[in-house]
Amino acid sequence: MRALQTQTAVQRRDIQPPFLPDFSRQVVCIEGLLCDAVTFEEAKQRIVSSIREMRRCNLVTPNANFLRLIRSDPDFRDAALANDLSVIDGMPLLWLARLLGIPVQQRVSGSDLFDALWANTGEHLSTFFFGATDDIGYRVRKRLREAKSAIQCAGTLSPGFGSVESMSDPAILHAINEACPDLLIVSVGARKGLLWLSRNEHRLSAPVICNLGATINFVAGSIKRAPVFFRRSGFEWLWRIKEEPALWTRYALDLTTLISVFLRQVLPWVVYRSIHRPSATQLAAARIRHYQRGDDEVLEFFGAWTRQNILPLRDALAVASLARGNLVINLNGVSYVDATFLGQILLAYGYRRRMHRGFLLCASERPIRTMLRLHGCDYLLFAGQSRSDAVPTSEPCDATEELAARHLNAGMIPSSGAP
Repeated sequence: MRALQTQTAVQRRDIQPPFLPDFSRQVVCIEGLLCDAVTFEEAKQRIVSSIREMRRCNLVTPNANFLRLIRSDPDFRDAALANDLSVIDGMPLLWLARLLGIPVQQRVSGSDLFDALWANTGEHLSTFFFGATDDIGYRVRKRLREAKSAIQCAGTLSPGFGSVESMSDPAILHAINEACPDLLIVSVGARKGLLWLSRNEHRLSAPVICNLGATINFVAGSIKRAPVFFRRSGFEWLWRIKEEPALWTRYALDLTTLISVFLRQVLPWVVYRSIHRPSATQLAAARIRHYQRGDDEVLEFFGAWTRQNILPLRDALAVASLARGNLVINLNGVSYVDATFLGQILLAYGYRRRMHRGFLLCASERPIRTMLRLHGCDYLLFAGQSRSDAVPTSEPCDATEELAARHLNAGMIPSSGAP
């Protein structure tokens, strides 16, 4: 194996890359989704460097389907937020971002990233494909064996149509790890794929893991990818329906969600922003109070926050997010937030969920609750610890003191007061 691998396959087989939150990421919140404002080349280089350094990169590729699913499926939402790199895969998300004034440059398709890695013959990547059928797996192995490309097939495995639990059998995970891939591509459907990765990433040794949907079918040649014109103009979905007619139902539901989000959140936010945009004086007055309450880390924010004064937020979250107790975010003193501020909050939330540690958000004042709703992340008001291994919170807190009183009996927050 070439220089991309910093350790031999035998050394890497049982090593799980560390999960470290990176608050230097240029992330934004696009109607409840966490997205990196990166170029195509930046995303590709981040994947390559993760492999070189044996650093975990859980790549997600949000599109309009994600926008719908996070509103109806909390487990999917949390899995989508627990990432190391989140690229805007769908043109509708790019359009929404531009309407919202969010600084994103271009669409970064997961399939295009794979094609770029495939074409980069100077680097050899060992790739394992998990999903589709045995026949598709055979065609993938055959094509990659015959093609002169950077992608080398470490193995394929068809898990069938079972549940996430059945696909998480130790024997399956062992087979993947034994192949020692640089890149693990999952193709079992958007929801099931993300839930499977969320459940098992602590037991997978591949540095880069991702759910890339139809990519395995494109590689096998069982589905033809849309021409460049369709991809760039935002009409790739029409081509996909031609190739897979059953997809029309999903796209119809996604379109309904897009229209609803546009009318009920995007347009109202454009108006709200024009009325309440903070001044330079208000931005300069923003501050953070950071203290411990027992074993819990509390961050209280005051004033107006945008990408112009985001550095103190990055530093505070980088320290507080590593705490083993609950991370408590109090936004009751906040007068304004933008998509960049909320992107950092979502980044902290996703990491805490990923590590099965508590996250609680306080926002009882109407202005901040309105801003959370218009940005599509008011679900944070009801976010507690992991549903599978902790006591969830059932309602938002009004202040840190009320938070402590409400959850004291549940064992979520100690009874000691703030300093």
